[in-house]
Amino acid sequence: MLNSLVFLVLACFAHGDEYIGSPMELSASYLIESTTFGLTGRIVNGTKAIFGQFPHQVSLRRSWSEAHFCGGSIMSDRLVITAAHCMLLGGSIIKPWTIIVVAGQLRLNDVTPWGQKRGVKAFRIHPEFNSSTLQNDIVILELSIPFAFTQTVQRVPLVTHDPKPETFCAVSGWGYLEPGTSVTSNDLMYVDLPIREQRECRELLANVTSIYPGMFCAGFLNGGKDACQGDSGGGMICDNILTGVVSGGHGCALPFFPGVYSNIFFYKDWIESVENEVRGKKLTERGCCNSCAYKTPEIALVFLLLVLSIMIGP
Repeated sequence: MLNSLVFLVLACFAHGDEYIGSPMELSASYLIESTTFGLTGRIVNGTKAIFGQFPHQVSLRRSWSEAHFCGGSIMSDRLVITAAHCMLLGGSIIKPWTIIVVAGQLRLNDVTPWGQKRGVKAFRIHPEFNSSTLQNDIVILELSIPFAFTQTVQRVPLVTHDPKPETFCAVSGWGYLEPGTSVTSNDLMYVDLPIREQRECRELLANVTSIYPGMFCAGFLNGGKDACQGDSGGGMICDNILTGVVSGGHGCALPFFPGVYSNIFFYKDWIESVENEVRGKKLTERGCCNSCAYKTPEIALVFLLLVLSIMIGP
């Protein structure tokens, strides 16, 4: 009887770590780190954010260590939007239960009454995501438990038009403090950057990457301020509207190398289709996955049942 119970619990967890989306095989040749056009995610020469300034901002963390690895933006109480490349680790797609989403915190190591922590039930990677070019670098996470909106945890509206050149927009995150290091900022930082013309983006980045549909670039021509490693997936906010997702770049804050962002408006139809699926309870209809969002006590229970099974025997 006990062995049967152990099997049922393990079977549930085996299905619970699946992601929702088109099948993707990612070999070592698709590692983003190996490309010239690299990951983005460090706020260079930014300013410390203040309480409640970026209530949409979340920190994505590893469930086993709670180490920050990417940013993201709250688009509804159940959904977070971030960069698709954040779902890769060692060339493979990670499992939903390995992600913890933390909102409402200014500092990574703080534990405060206004902070909220959630597991991830499932995620949908854009079906045409290309990890070598970062084309369609966008993913939507479905939370295991909805956020409770407060002064420090809020959804951000999505843009209803293409990015306007010369508009100054804010990018926030907890990225690396210096190029070539793996030490992240403990404080949420932000920087204001101007959006560049598409033609200018293509010319400036011609020797680095192609600017595909769904991409735009932003930054100062003389460099000095930028987003880089660690802030990937964070939002670009223009007039309090989510306009872009931090995607890729060449170096950090280098002159004539603006950062590249996924264009939220370009993916409007796809985003709406995912929202509708979640609203219609289609995204998570995958057997016992629905009740197997990541929870540490559940893993402890499985371990206990296994030990008891060995001790008692068949």
